[in-house]
Amino acid sequence: MIKRVKELRPDAGLASPQFREFLEKFESEINRGISTLCILSIINRFNDEGIYGYKILKVLEEETNKMLIIEEGTLYPLLRNLERDDLIESKKLKTGRRRKYYYITENGEKILNYLTGYYSKLTQAISNLIDIDVELKNKYIYCPMCANKIDKTQRDARFCSVCGYDLEQEFKKGGEQNEK
Repeated sequence: MIKRVKELRPDAGLASPQFREFLEKFESEINRGISTLCILSIINRFNDEGIYGYKILKVLEEETNKMLIIEEGTLYPLLRNLERDDLIESKKLKTGRRRKYYYITENGEKILNYLTGYYSKLTQAISNLIDIDVELKNKYIYCPMCANKIDKTQRDARFCSVCGYDLEQEFKKGGEQNEK
C-alpha cells in the first residue's frame, strides 16, 4: 500500500525516504506470508471448479477491499512454489481460453488449516498490544499445542492432524460453549 502512495506533501511523514523505506520493507515482510495464506484460502474456496491466476488476483483484491494486492509477477512464482510443495495442483483446460486452473491438494488443506489457525491465534494473542478486537468464529476449535484450526463438526478427528494432540477435551469445551 505504501508503494502506491504517489503524491505527498513535503512535510508528510511518508515523504522521508528513510521512513518510507522502513514501512515498505515492513509491509513486504507481513504481506509475504499473508499472501500465501490468502491464496491457499481462495483456491480452497473454488476447489470444485478450480480457479485461474487472474481470477485469484481479482478475488484477492475484491475480498480485501484493495488492501492486499499482488502483482502477476509475484503470483505465478508463488503458485509454482505451492505446486512444487504439493499444496496445490494445476490442470490446463482447453474449454474456451487456455487457462491453468488450480486446485488445493489434501496436503494443502492441512497446511491451510494450520496456517489459518496459527494466524488467527497469533492475531488474537497480539490484539491487546496493538489495540484491536479479534473475534474467532465459534465453529472451530484450535489445537492448544500447535493452533491448527479444526472444524467442530468433524468429530471423527480425535487427534490433531498436525501435532497429534488428543482433542477430546477441546471438543468437550467447544460443546459446552455452544450450549451457553
